[in-house]
Amino acid sequence: MHFATSNIRYLTMNDLHRDVRDAWLQSAFDKFDQHTFVDLDTRFLSIAEQDYETLIIGGNDPVRAARFLRINRPILARKVKIALMHGSLASKRAKALNAGFDDVFDSARMSPEEAVARCAAIVARYRAAAHQARAEQELTSSLERIAHLHLLGKRERQLLTLLANRLGEPVTHYKLRTELSQGNDEMSYNYLKVLASNLRAKLKEPYVLVPGGQGSYKITSL
Repeated sequence: MHFATSNIRYLTMNDLHRDVRDAWLQSAFDKFDQHTFVDLDTRFLSIAEQDYETLIIGGNDPVRAARFLRINRPILARKVKIALMHGSLASKRAKALNAGFDDVFDSARMSPEEAVARCAAIVARYRAAAHQARAEQELTSSLERIAHLHLLGKRERQLLTLLANRLGEPVTHYKLRTELSQGNDEMSYNYLKVLASNLRAKLKEPYVLVPGGQGSYKITSL
């Protein structure tokens, strides 16, 4: 079973088990960009020629690997980080995880199929997190065009989001109160009116918050 991807970069320490680790990795992953691990060399982390999603560091020295992660933390913040060992002790695997690796593979204990599945699951989590971050940034950008976000309280921002998602269309008071209520603490209509009044004063021109008819509010532009 192979994990068909060209987005893996593999840095391997030149130690006793290098050959067996490298062969095991080749049996699991169709393609990866391989380099010899050098402690203070960041050239092999560059994305100038080709980007990558996953960094695998092969070697049984978690101290060196941990130091490498610590030094290059900003570069690797959005990369999947996997340590690959051979015949490792539980204490070494724990050190690698504590240093910031997302997982530790052991070529003497783990099947290539399990490695593929675990790697795919971690990559999926990173992609989902990146998608969520982009969505939140896009939402923030759209809200900043409508209101002075730095002036908004938490509830005011939530109200703005609900109305901005249907910009120019009415949203019923009932729906707004339901969405803004916390648990069993139902928001009152009077509190919603106060929130709407506060938000109205913090909108940017040409946007206004007005009644939408039949018990609703809407944000529209003049």
